[in-house]
Amino acid sequence: MAVHDRTLTQELKKVAFRNHVDFVGIADSRVFDDIPIRDRPMRILSDAKAVVVYAAKYRGVSDLFEESWYSRMERRLTRIDKELRQFLSAKGYKAHSFLTASKPRYLYEELHTRPFVDVSLVHQGRWHTVFRRLHDAAVSAGLGRIGKNSLLIIPQYGPNVYLSMIITDAPLEPDGPCDEDPCADCNLCLEACPKEALTGSGHPDRTKCEPMDCHFSCLTVCHEKWLKQRQHLAPPSV
Repeated sequence: MAVHDRTLTQELKKVAFRNHVDFVGIADSRVFDDIPIRDRPMRILSDAKAVVVYAAKYRGVSDLFEESWYSRMERRLTRIDKELRQFLSAKGYKAHSFLTASKPRYLYEELHTRPFVDVSLVHQGRWHTVFRRLHDAAVSAGLGRIGKNSLLIIPQYGPNVYLSMIITDAPLEPDGPCDEDPCADCNLCLEACPKEALTGSGHPDRTKCEPMDCHFSCLTVCHEKWLKQRQHLAPPSV
């Protein structure tokens, strides 16, 4: 039976929040056991025990059309990664970041220079595969659930987050998966998609999906839904 260090886990999360991480969770490294060995992060750190997944919020869909946003996000994530790895190293553990494989500027380059079908099916090595790993780890770490629009949806917040992860041999305590289904009976993204690329299964028809052309309509309506809900629940200002 694995032995987890709850104190170390809590200390790591405090470091993350001090460095302006908005959401952070821990997944067991076994979350990747069902993917091909060559694609597993443990290829890089064979004795990895845990996956640290964190998310940084952004304002909304408009950010995805601003090249400067990708640079700002990359600087923010690079600093966070450094602080988390230094913390684990100081405690005597190894840690490997995957930020180099999923840098925001790569996403900008892919979305702005290729049809989405090419991004998803042809260029999987850099964009699609890493992105799916992050989604799987984030779900296992309890950050949220995969929505009908194939995005990670964080309950009470929504989809506007950028993810990154670190694998480590530290005996961190995993978080349980998120029990809440943030989509439930909501079909706003399916109704908003002008290409009818969404099926509701979380696996869109990528031959139809053109997010830049439709201005990320599925992301927009989802974000607006959660924003309105937060505003409705917020206490009145005095």
